[in-house]
Amino acid sequence: MGILSSIFGTPKVIDTVAETVKSGVGMLDNAFYTEQEKAANNAKMMDLWLEIQKTTASENSIRSITRRYLAWVVMGTYVLIVLMACIVWKLDPAWAEYILSLLTKTNLSYLALIVGFFYFGSYAIGQYIGGKK
Repeated sequence: MGILSSIFGTPKVIDTVAETVKSGVGMLDNAFYTEQEKAANNAKMMDLWLEIQKTTASENSIRSITRRYLAWVVMGTYVLIVLMACIVWKLDPAWAEYILSLLTKTNLSYLALIVGFFYFGSYAIGQYIGGKK
């Protein structure tokens, strides 16, 4: 009887078992990434993105002016190439296809997409979230 009372009767053993069960349940809960957790993380990321945009929008340093100038150059080049391909299409479709293939070979389309999202997408997202639809 002394052995059973020493195993089951001490509060220390019961506390240790309870802590082990709690940590096991916590590990099981943390193993699954729920939709609510995804939504909360996405909201945090969007708030961080908007803070970055607010900080860079009001900045007028040499670095920000250079970024804006490079954005104009990238977007202007992209639009110029697309317009040129549209004009040439009437004259020779093969040349127009070649001009448009330059966009994919040089990855200018991806660069224009990134620049466009950084400068225009953040404004649109801010307007949507702010309720000024």
